[in-house]
Amino acid sequence: MAEVPHKKALSSKIMTMKFMQRQQEQETRQQLEKEQIRVVTEAHWVLDNAGVDLPKPKFQVEYEPSFLQMDAAERSNVGRVSFQKFNENVEKSASTSAGKQQLDRELKREKAGEIDDDEMAEELALSNKAKKAKTVSSSKPKPTTNRRAPPPKAKAQAPRTFMKPKE
Repeated sequence: MAEVPHKKALSSKIMTMKFMQRQQEQETRQQLEKEQIRVVTEAHWVLDNAGVDLPKPKFQVEYEPSFLQMDAAERSNVGRVSFQKFNENVEKSASTSAGKQQLDRELKREKAGEIDDDEMAEELALSNKAKKAKTVSSSKPKPTTNRRAPPPKAKAQAPRTFMKPKE
């Protein structure tokens, strides 16, 4: 928009009206925004690194496993859910899949708890050795003492006398 060079000023009464004040505020805001944009563009730095080969940053990502050991089969649920027995077919399929998942989990736990014959023989051998070691060490009776009683005195010995050597 081209401004007219000889613009006639409006009267002071018109300038005090609200709509005129809003118009002036809007114009000043626009001027300030333009000034800020100009300052930012002048202060903006641009790096020309087209000819420079920068190495890729070397960083290492470590993933920590979760505290819960969950397989993908354990986490998966049936996609459709029935609300208050609204869809019996979905409920049946959900109960059968839940039952299968439960059986799979139980079988995994049983397999983890099973011990083959060789491992059982090793454990029995170790336990027998431990039992024998206990019986050998427990064969010597420990003296029992009453904690409240005074400690036992040494056996009374005859008073020592001087013995004359034989000639």
